[in-house]
Amino acid sequence: MRSSLLARVASVAAAAAIATTGATVAASAADASSAHHARRLPTHLSIAHRRAFEHHHRVTVIAGRLSTVRNISVPGRVVWLDRIGPKHHLTAVGHERTGRLGGVAFVVAPQHAAAYVLVFEGSRLFHSSHSRVVIVKD
Repeated sequence: MRSSLLARVASVAAAAAIATTGATVAASAADASSAHHARRLPTHLSIAHRRAFEHHHRVTVIAGRLSTVRNISVPGRVVWLDRIGPKHHLTAVGHERTGRLGGVAFVVAPQHAAAYVLVFEGSRLFHSSHSRVVIVKD
């Protein structure tokens, strides 16, 4: 795994400090490590739903767009469609990769009213995010 020169120098310095001063320096080394992860870009996941017909059956298309907070598209990332069940338990319904403009789409046909949310689990470069909840009625 590649790491920046600053991260390597910080880890060597932390190891030397731990060897000489003990565990009190370990907390500051953990802070330096978390600062390295703080450079991930924040993301935003939008959601919308529309009724449609597929083979003479009424369905709902749930669409979303993954972007950075500066409205730059994030292509090629996995976005999950989760259904919110009893006691707010999330059940994965499906997953898709975002397109060139950060868009994803799912087709659902629930028998009863159901609540859905889009979830991006994050990556080494981007923070995780989730959309607002949409309720799809039968």
